[in-house]
Amino acid sequence: MMVRNIRRSLVEYHDILWDIGYAKTWHEANEHLGNLYTEAPPLEDFYAWRDKRVLDECNWYGWFIDYWMEGGLMRDIFTHKITTPKHWGMLMQPTIYTRAELDYDRVVGDQVVTPSYDPHCTNGDVSGGCKPIAVVSAEKLRDFDEGPEETAFIANILKNDDRIGQYVIAPEAWNCIWKELIQRGKGLRTVYQRPGFVEDDYNFSREMLEEMMKELNRLIDKYSGSAWNSKPTANRIVALLKVHRTQIKKELGDVISGRRKLTSKDFLGPEERRRLQVKEEEETGNSTVSWKGKNNKDSVEYFNDLEHKARAEKRKKRRDARVKKRVEERREARKLEQNRTRVEGDASRVKDGETRALVANKTKVEGGVRRLKDDGTRKTDVDMPKRKRMTE
Repeated sequence: MMVRNIRRSLVEYHDILWDIGYAKTWHEANEHLGNLYTEAPPLEDFYAWRDKRVLDECNWYGWFIDYWMEGGLMRDIFTHKITTPKHWGMLMQPTIYTRAELDYDRVVGDQVVTPSYDPHCTNGDVSGGCKPIAVVSAEKLRDFDEGPEETAFIANILKNDDRIGQYVIAPEAWNCIWKELIQRGKGLRTVYQRPGFVEDDYNFSREMLEEMMKELNRLIDKYSGSAWNSKPTANRIVALLKVHRTQIKKELGDVISGRRKLTSKDFLGPEERRRLQVKEEEETGNSTVSWKGKNNKDSVEYFNDLEHKARAEKRKKRRDARVKKRVEERREARKLEQNRTRVEGDASRVKDGETRALVANKTKVEGGVRRLKDDGTRKTDVDMPKRKRMTE
């Protein structure tokens, strides 16, 4: 299982959503994989849309770790309580149900819940089940000092697997592969090739950083407890998350002290965005910080509208691209047809000319044959009396 710093994963997660046109299904996302990391997302509404999502997705981050560590145990995303298959099925369709409709107390209430597991983890879809055999650090893998060691860690896991170990390349090549992919940037495009992208350019408000700290504390307490601390995977998670927590704690201190100045482009959260708006209006009489939108709608409805608007704009761009492509294809087809007609015309004219020449030659030959035949006939008629006299 790959674990990344919660702060950094939230930044790029929202940019990737924009890359794939806010896709709701695997098929929709797969159609737009070529767009990944090719440009920076737009601003304005994107910031407001992102603010609303981040607070909930801090919970998604922890839920993801729990899901794999517990082998697909069905839990509520927002409360992390063990939930029912019915509620789980609803959670797996977030585009159908609203946040309120997914509320744990509303769907599950106080009923006694028997632990259930995701069928994908129990019916053989994932060989060996969903529990990870190792935990890998994305940050360490890309670090120029620790990267080779993390690469060797991954390679050794694969090499010791009876199913694929024989196909793993020799250890002498591991460091070379890491240098080519990480240091020299070869291979598939990654987040680090996104134009104008620097993760540290984004700031997070106190509201959001505290939410991250809350989720990291929950995970660290859980996986350092007696039920887990004998498992290497749990110990690795705890070690990695403690490093992440230290970094976020420092950033939180910088925000609280004012050393980090927040702007409308940062990850603010609804409350901080509202506070900045009020402050700017008091100081200038005007505000450039939007938090509810032009029509002052309810925030949930507004952010849903933003997402629909963004998806509609992406669909329009794709539609325009398809129309342009069809026009170009038709234009090219017309050119090819014109060229084909011209070539066929030339070939026809050449053929007609050759046919006329053949006919003329045939006529000439036949005429020559007739003349020779006529000459032979006349010669025979002249010689006949002489032969007749000779016989007499």
